Amino acid sequence: MAKVKINNKWGFINKSGKEIIPVKYNSIYDFSDGLALAIINDKWGFIDKTGKEIIPLKYDRALLYFTEGLTGVAIKDKWGFIDKAGKVIIPFKYDSVFNFKDGKSDVRINDERFSINKKGERVK
Repeated sequence: MAKVKINNKWGFINKSGKEIIPVKYNSIYDFSDGLALAIINDKWGFIDKTGKEIIPLKYDRALLYFTEGLTGVAIKDKWGFIDKAGKVIIPFKYDSVFNFKDGKSDVRINDERFSINKKGERVK
């Protein structure tokens, strides 16, 4: 599939030019691990390769892709982590988050930076 932009909207077409994912998104990113970040009217979520919204477009921000099965999403300036089914795994309480690597994510609350594991527990 290839991303296409028509009248400032984005979608995906196949090799023969057939629209696979409707050209309706304000922004759309490449697929990673079967999902692509999509944005409509400043609401962020993830779609699959058929265009089905797997993670509803309801978040105010999101990291661009999933790593180690999780991604960061934000509601009203607070970040947490969801899994690929959209289930909240780590609550929305962080001011910023980064993708997981080697089982850890760096996060920030106020001016304090630290790392957490996939259960949301502080780790060194």
